[in-house]
Amino acid sequence: MEAFDQLAELYQGEHSHNPFQAALVERIAAQLPPSAILDLGCGTGVPTAKLLTGAGHRVIGVDIAEGMLRLAREQVPQAEFRHADIRELPDDYGPFGAVTAFFSLLMLSRADIEKTLARITGWLEPGGLFALGMVNLDADSLPVEFLGVPVHVTGYPQDQLAAKLTEAGFTLDSIETVDFTPAGGPPESQIFALARLSA
Repeated sequence: MEAFDQLAELYQGEHSHNPFQAALVERIAAQLPPSAILDLGCGTGVPTAKLLTGAGHRVIGVDIAEGMLRLAREQVPQAEFRHADIRELPDDYGPFGAVTAFFSLLMLSRADIEKTLARITGWLEPGGLFALGMVNLDADSLPVEFLGVPVHVTGYPQDQLAAKLTEAGFTLDSIETVDFTPAGGPPESQIFALARLSA
């Protein structure tokens, strides 16, 4: 995951304009009263933290890559950004009105994703929202090359991802598989889900 230190500006150029991600963030912004929101794997702060702070929410972004955090602090000074490994956040982090995780959990193993989903339920206020973006992929820590850097990625087909969210204690508001083409291509099959903490 440290690979993203050197990829921050390239990543932003390729992926910050994802309209499906922006639309899901805007749904959260519209549904919640001004709230504290946790952005897991916040990257460069664009578009998630920028849209949410612009809508009056307090955003705490965490990322393991200092290169990403440097850009995030420059671009979204209204948010608070912390250097942290998602897997090492305390169980009592929060509470938050919403948690977002766009293409950050896919850098974990399936075992760590499932542990993290369970912990997110403990970070949310009752009825809190969880927005998730993942690559549509049936793999566990598959070695691939991303923007010229070797990384390991994990994913689930849509039905399996929906089941994992339900098992963790979420109720799904929506889940869809879409095709997104980064600025440099090729197209990616991606899954976007919006869930809420079950009562």
